[in-house]
Amino acid sequence: MLNNQQASFEKFKKELNYCYEKVPFYRKHLDGAGTHPSDIHNIADVMKLPYTEKKDYRKNFPLGVLAEGYKPNDIRLTRSQSSGTTGERLITVEVGMLLLNRAMKCARVNPAIEQAIFNHARKTCRYAAPNCSDVECANPNSTMEDRLLSDGTLVLPVYHDLLTTSDELIERALEETCNYQPDLYYIDPTHFAFLVRHARKRGISLPEAPVMGTYTSPTQYSRRQIAEAFDGKVALTQLLASSEMGWLALECPHGGLHLNTDSFFLEVIRAGRSAQPGEVGELYITSLDNGALPHIRYKTADAVRLLEEACPCGNKLPLAVMEGRMMNFIKRQGRYIHSPYDIDQLVGAPDWLDQYQCHQLDEDNLVLKVIVNEHYQEGDEQAVLDRLREALGDSFSISAEKLSYIATERSGKFHATKSDVTSPAVFGETHAC
Repeated sequence: MLNNQQASFEKFKKELNYCYEKVPFYRKHLDGAGTHPSDIHNIADVMKLPYTEKKDYRKNFPLGVLAEGYKPNDIRLTRSQSSGTTGERLITVEVGMLLLNRAMKCARVNPAIEQAIFNHARKTCRYAAPNCSDVECANPNSTMEDRLLSDGTLVLPVYHDLLTTSDELIERALEETCNYQPDLYYIDPTHFAFLVRHARKRGISLPEAPVMGTYTSPTQYSRRQIAEAFDGKVALTQLLASSEMGWLALECPHGGLHLNTDSFFLEVIRAGRSAQPGEVGELYITSLDNGALPHIRYKTADAVRLLEEACPCGNKLPLAVMEGRMMNFIKRQGRYIHSPYDIDQLVGAPDWLDQYQCHQLDEDNLVLKVIVNEHYQEGDEQAVLDRLREALGDSFSISAEKLSYIATERSGKFHATKSDVTSPAVFGETHAC
């Protein structure tokens, strides 16, 4: 059981009743599964409830999933949409103050981020895929004023396909950052690593400020490059967030990723049961604050691994490792066998590596695509290949390609590990995952 889960269970029951009474979709959803809020007496009973997923909210939005008393144009609501990583973009709304409260509870684990986020006069620079932004930032004709949001966020210009971003747009992004003097960087780690590499090549020192990475999971090379850009004075802080519900987990100064069980009832599900510490499972989320668009047992398609140990920072929120999107796991014979996090640990952050992608082409073949820099010497990638082969076994054929370009996904995000194996898979009881 996660820390705080028993305490949040009473809120869970209230949220479940609220949804059943106030949200048309949930009444139909539970009735169709033959369940009722009165059936839920303890945490073990939660597994009786049917889960929900993106398609439920997409199909029933807005009237079916909005709680009684709310309308799509309600001035209290904040509107957002997903980047489309897993397909069609999902539009969602929620009470702005509830999103703020969720972020406030999550931010307590990291004082520097908390101070930066809740500074009313803050200036934030955002650098991420255009699909993740609220304005058009891929248009080379857009001005700084066009991309300045009302909350003080400057959305820096970047092309949809990251590595095709022109020198003109890179130089503009660097110039705008230096002129704006941000208090916070709210960025995609791969995108920001790309930007700081170009800053270093040009001898540009970016303003020092906390760096919070979200949208995709950080890699070791992106952490290294970002730290180097600030001479080790600034480190990347990982934020796990969703467009549907806001802040789910934040990294503390000691490097522990703390799940926000103050705001959500969280489950990690593996093979139809609750995962134990050390096991990888899918994250399910239930909101707890009677919002405009509540979620019950929402399947995120994100995999996490729970940790049992206490964090040196002293915060009691449970610790987890973000293992990555389940669609990007290395898969074989219907099993998830290695996560993007596993692969990244094997690749590491050698100084010759600017960017990589481990691409599973089919059940038997992987290719390690690498973009190298001036520190590269012929054959440097062999050590990485040896580690991958040792971990994955002789049944995989693994090759390497040196490239100057690797494409981003349709969403504009870049996946350091991706798999073309789309057949259904499960977390096995005897495999690596």
